[in-house]
Amino acid sequence: MSRFPVEIESDRLKLRLPTSADVEALNAAILASHPELSVWMDWAVNPQTLAETAKFVSESETSWEEEKALNLLMVEPATGEIVGATGYPRLDWNVPKFEIGYWVRSDRVGKGYASESTWALTRHAFEVLSANRVELRMDDRNRRSWAVAQRLGFQLEATLRNDVRVPDDSLRDTRIYGAVRLEDLQAPS
Repeated sequence: MSRFPVEIESDRLKLRLPTSADVEALNAAILASHPELSVWMDWAVNPQTLAETAKFVSESETSWEEEKALNLLMVEPATGEIVGATGYPRLDWNVPKFEIGYWVRSDRVGKGYASESTWALTRHAFEVLSANRVELRMDDRNRRSWAVAQRLGFQLEATLRNDVRVPDDSLRDTRIYGAVRLEDLQAPS
């Protein structure tokens, strides 16, 4: 049995493991947000096919079972609509340390879903998984992602210069925000 949950609830969202029943809706959300996602996410350079989304969903279940990563959908409970995705894409159980990643559907940006889901996962990491560190990594040019980290009280620890090659073949600088205690952070308002 995985130490990871299948579902985490926040004030307005249900964060849950994707299932095969989500493939079409998740693919539609990704395609609706493709122009924005392709700027920041290397997996979104080309429009994602239904088969690629199905593979992601299948791999998410395996990663959950093997405790190698946790991929969750952000779902509005009242409507069942997928408004984004989040999770722990990279982790180290020896520390334990969890990186939180997220994206929000373009027509839902600015409604606080990234902050709310990041707070829920941060609390879960510290309170349930006994994390000693939680971090957020983002493109140095992605000011909206900075705002999420800063709003919650994560500390900017480093900017890695020329850290990642991006789809247009340029090099990206990566900001790393970290937290080592939940008490140092603040819930989104």
